Amino acid sequence: MESNIDRPATAATPTSASARMKRITLISTIGGLCFGYDTGVISGALLFMGRDLGLSPTAEGFVTSSLLFGAAMGSLLGGMLSDKQGRRKNLLWVAMIFVLGALATSLAWNVESMLVARFVLGLAVGCASVTVPVYIAELAPANQRERLVTVNELMIVTGQFLAYSVNAGIVNAYPELSHSWRLMLAIPAIPGVLLWLGMMWMPESPRFWVQNGKEKEAREVLSTLREPHEVEKEIREIKKIIEIDSSKVRFRDEIRKKWVVQLILTGLMIVLATRVTGVNTIMYYAPTVLKSTGLGDAAAVTGAVANGLISILATIFGIFIIAKLPRRKIFIGGQIGVTIALVMIGLAFKLFFHDETVNGVVSLHGNFDGASYIILGLMSLFLIFMQGLIAPVFWLMLSEIYPLRIRGMGMGIAVFGLWAFDFVIQSIFPILLSNYGGGATFGIFGLSNIVMLILLIKYLPETQGMTLEEIEKRFRS
Repeated sequence: MESNIDRPATAATPTSASARMKRITLISTIGGLCFGYDTGVISGALLFMGRDLGLSPTAEGFVTSSLLFGAAMGSLLGGMLSDKQGRRKNLLWVAMIFVLGALATSLAWNVESMLVARFVLGLAVGCASVTVPVYIAELAPANQRERLVTVNELMIVTGQFLAYSVNAGIVNAYPELSHSWRLMLAIPAIPGVLLWLGMMWMPESPRFWVQNGKEKEAREVLSTLREPHEVEKEIREIKKIIEIDSSKVRFRDEIRKKWVVQLILTGLMIVLATRVTGVNTIMYYAPTVLKSTGLGDAAAVTGAVANGLISILATIFGIFIIAKLPRRKIFIGGQIGVTIALVMIGLAFKLFFHDETVNGVVSLHGNFDGASYIILGLMSLFLIFMQGLIAPVFWLMLSEIYPLRIRGMGMGIAVFGLWAFDFVIQSIFPILLSNYGGGATFGIFGLSNIVMLILLIKYLPETQGMTLEEIEKRFRS
């Protein structure tokens, strides 16, 4: 799995360099597509898997969140391996685990085997979530970094949309198909194969090459991605950052530095702010929530497709504005929007629905026809703010703020926090929804976001318009 660029490179023209960078972005973000598909596909599969495997609400939560637990472990492992063996080689291994994990989930025969398979798949999801943004950020020119890194978020939501669409297509076309969830869970192996084939032809990060004493290889990569006069300037900037800390990198030594600790805490704050929005309760459990409001299985699964489409359109909007507006304004504006949307979802459950008991079974019913679609509409409003404003800035800032020496590990810690927070939230969400209803559940998310909004206003940094090396110098000082 060695680099395929160890050959004389021809000087890049602006057009050829831009085309090559776009190709690298497209191929590497198939990892984001796998990430999105594998996290989104469970939303529809749960409705049918539960019948075959006999899942209780608690078991549903653990089947969903077992992937998140694996992703938490994968993010730490992926960050460490990314610094040790390179970003490209990491993604090749990730692709193989995506394929194996998808096939294993589709063949699971009981709850225990499903938990193990989902955990393995989670390792790939976590590793990809760490490696892909860093890989693109380190290869992209500074003036293109915002939009190119954000493409990964677009691929994540596209993967989720494809998962919802394929699930809905299977349910509507073959309503009597036995074990349809197995087919749903096997399909994500296809993008895993595409990622592996594509990454065989991609270059390694020039910053990884320089950090490991392979300046010639770094120069060859940059010569295909930059204009000739830009190559040496960028090599010098990278070397200056490396020379500042010329001793052997030991993470336990780095973590003792006050400015590094501040960056790690800042990264965890950014992560927590996105998790307490409850975004993945909406992305993973949309069919379950919609079904709880009275929709049938097929209608609930199909309704989730609307959420996926909204996410794609909102992310495209985010790509266009992210290079034009300060990161802080976009993120904080999005946080205000999702807080309002969550409060409205909680109020809608309280005002437009009521419980009815039939034969000892309590179920939720709308006070009028179409009440379920109000919840769907408010979910879509939530996703406009979340995917259009918060998510693009979230992944971009995490790929920017950590120093080169520990960028993979720093990103790994932040994304470990992401999956750990998600694991807790996804595990308790079905229980909260079942025992306390949508009003109280989404109200809790709304209150939590108010707290995070205060912290963001006080501590969120600004990184717009700087190279990675300039960002690091600023935080050091």
